[in-house]
Amino acid sequence: MSAAPRLYLGFADADDLRVVSALVQDAVVKAADLVYLGAAKRFALVANRFCWEAGGEACRRRCGLHFDTVRSVRVKGIDRTAVEQVLELLAIEVGDNDNGVLVDLIFAGGAQIRLDAETIEGGLKDLTEAWPTRQAPQHESDGESA
Repeated sequence: MSAAPRLYLGFADADDLRVVSALVQDAVVKAADLVYLGAAKRFALVANRFCWEAGGEACRRRCGLHFDTVRSVRVKGIDRTAVEQVLELLAIEVGDNDNGVLVDLIFAGGAQIRLDAETIEGGLKDLTEAWPTRQAPQHESDGESA
């Protein structure tokens, strides 16, 4: 498998986070792999992301994603006691609030995690080599119908 090299990216603004959002689109994560470390002001997750940058090869790799300066976390549509629940990450969106930023992790089925943070700050790091997967996620292109 000739997948692209492992990624290790930091992000510090909304433009950076848009790039990370594109890279983790269609990542799958178990509820057990979500954690908020309040004393450290860090929210982190480990996921299997689809390697969009692999140039047509259908592969995934394990990655870690963390957000720093997080003051609070709100969860909607995720049963934190169902540790084997698998979530599909669709996008990461950013909005301003009165004294910082709101970062929304949007999952399939209406699930969402909202991070109230002081600033946009964090990183994405690939943890493993890529492995082949049978299917690539399918998305409709703009202007096309199913």
